Amino acid sequence: MRGYRFEPVFDGEGNELWENALALALPETDLPVGFYRQEWDEVIQPQGVSSLEEYLKVARLGRGTRIGRATREKVWPVFREYRSQLTERGKREYIDMIRDARQLIERQGLRLPYRAVVVDEAQDMSAEAFRLIRALVLPGPNDIFLVGDAHQRIYRHRAVLGKCGIDIRGRSRKLRLNYRTTDEIRRFAVALLEDRPIDDLDGGLDDQQGYMSLTHGPKVEVHRLNTLAEEASFLGRYVKDLIASGAAPESICVVGRTKNVVQHVKDSLRAASLDIYEVKREASDNRSRPGVRVATMHRVKGLEFDHMLVASANDRVIPLANALSVGDDPVGLRNAETAERALLYVALTRAKKSAVVSGWGVISEFVRRCRIGE
Repeated sequence: MRGYRFEPVFDGEGNELWENALALALPETDLPVGFYRQEWDEVIQPQGVSSLEEYLKVARLGRGTRIGRATREKVWPVFREYRSQLTERGKREYIDMIRDARQLIERQGLRLPYRAVVVDEAQDMSAEAFRLIRALVLPGPNDIFLVGDAHQRIYRHRAVLGKCGIDIRGRSRKLRLNYRTTDEIRRFAVALLEDRPIDDLDGGLDDQQGYMSLTHGPKVEVHRLNTLAEEASFLGRYVKDLIASGAAPESICVVGRTKNVVQHVKDSLRAASLDIYEVKREASDNRSRPGVRVATMHRVKGLEFDHMLVASANDRVIPLANALSVGDDPVGLRNAETAERALLYVALTRAKKSAVVSGWGVISEFVRRCRIGE
């Protein structure tokens, strides 16, 4: 926007600002440090709370830690300080920038030259993003087309379309045929989320009934190695065998949950004299570049490959221990675990022909669950 003076805040900067703001946290509240960021991400930001008065009135649906009026008054200075530090540095979170854009459109009564908006990966969009989408185009026939699958929600954003001004009543359709993944991979991955309520993006619940794949292939392989070095040898050997059997290196992708795991994968494949191409967050997968693809599990969202390998699927890595650090909030813990399950679901279902999971030491409980569901 012309004249807009704010820039997005990135993780490193945001962590520093949170540390400064948390200096105002009062010990008598007896709330864990993780509470404040979760409250910000799940209550304050989604509902656009900008003052103590608003915070005292806002609903905290989905939060497991109950806090009364007195506690809200004590924790608010932390949020106010974080917001103040953002402003002083000319920074905004992405959701703030989305909100600012929508409010500009509404405040100035702008009529943009768009007749329709098409949205993919809708499950990972926030309520504020949907409100902006609604503001971009005037209501009318075929004004907004959305495609999303809440089973693939990995960023914990949850929105009800009807509450964002997007009415899909009687106009939604469930797509039940999977044209990418084999039925063997689908069944393995679906076991991850079988006992989790998954929403339908509009306040209801979805399920996997009637969901099927049109193709078949080998079962998902799970390889548990004893040591990190053994896994390194396995990864190099397995990828070499795939290529020897006729697979193009560019059709193979090896993913890890963390950057450290990705580095382990790169070292393992290079030790096997394999060319690699890392698909980084800020770059696209350039298929003209040779090499076996390597990426984080988050980065492969929206991509597809003939063969997927999930490396180091170990306990405390999948799910990532830090991602489950939500204090004594049982609802927050369940939501965080569901997001971690969905992340593995996404990684596995990038595969068109085969999927392999490897780990060393204690294998992830998620992988054990998948094997039971085979």
